[in-house]
Amino acid sequence: MGYMRHHTIVCCGMCFDIEKMVDIKTAHKKAKTIFPYVSPLSPEGLNHYQSFFIPPDGSKEGWAEADRGNENREKFIQWLKSIRFDDGSSLVSWVEVQFADDEGVLTIREK
Repeated sequence: MGYMRHHTIVCCGMCFDIEKMVDIKTAHKKAKTIFPYVSPLSPEGLNHYQSFFIPPDGSKEGWAEADRGNENREKFIQWLKSIRFDDGSSLVSWVEVQFADDEGVLTIREK
């Protein structure tokens, strides 16, 4: 019997039409190759920032679906880390949030 623990990833960045630059649109396309659902890109806000999110898988911890969700999130986060510049900065900011845990645990992981 499993317990609930939701994880979501939120990404934010700008679109750059410069060859070989990994921007928010590139990250969005990559996420769609990993997850069964990724939100559409938000409309552009000030300074042309856009966002998208990857919703929780909805599975209870310990179930195969939750394990697959954990693996997919880790795969995407490793990809996000791989697109950093040498100084550690990136055109795509992100955060993973764990919430609605049956044990009341809230965690936030970024960069």
